[in-house]
Amino acid sequence: MKVLLAIDEPSYADAIAEFVVTHKWEPNTEFKVISVIEPLKVGSMMAVLPGPILDEWMEKRQGNAEKLVEDFVRNIGGYMPEAQIQKHIVEGFATDEIMKEITIGKPDMLVVGSHGRHGIDRIILGSVSLFLVSHAPCSVVVIRPQAQEGEKRKIA
Repeated sequence: MKVLLAIDEPSYADAIAEFVVTHKWEPNTEFKVISVIEPLKVGSMMAVLPGPILDEWMEKRQGNAEKLVEDFVRNIGGYMPEAQIQKHIVEGFATDEIMKEITIGKPDMLVVGSHGRHGIDRIILGSVSLFLVSHAPCSVVVIRPQAQEGEKRKIA
């Protein structure tokens, strides 16, 4: 079995890691972890900064993604030392890059986090997980992190 794990933020990565280490997988399951670094959007406040500042900012985002993926792999590897885990960090738009990876790698399952946005936030910011559930040719598991203490979880 091949499983693609899409991570983008520590709280979502932690929730996905918890799912991975508690799920009963078939023997010899192969995991691939992908993290997508989204480019600056044209017209955003950041896009008007001088090139060297943007380069530095993108390098920082690259470093953050590498640390996130390394921590994630170390976390699940500690519970599943026999697991075969590949890492992939790419720059692009999340839906495009994840769909590209699905097309190339042909996983049996995609595990992705959801921010749980509703209403106007979902319309403006989009929903990567909703797009993937609707378009991925494989099974998709959507993980939502537990609400922090004091937060109320919205029910869709």
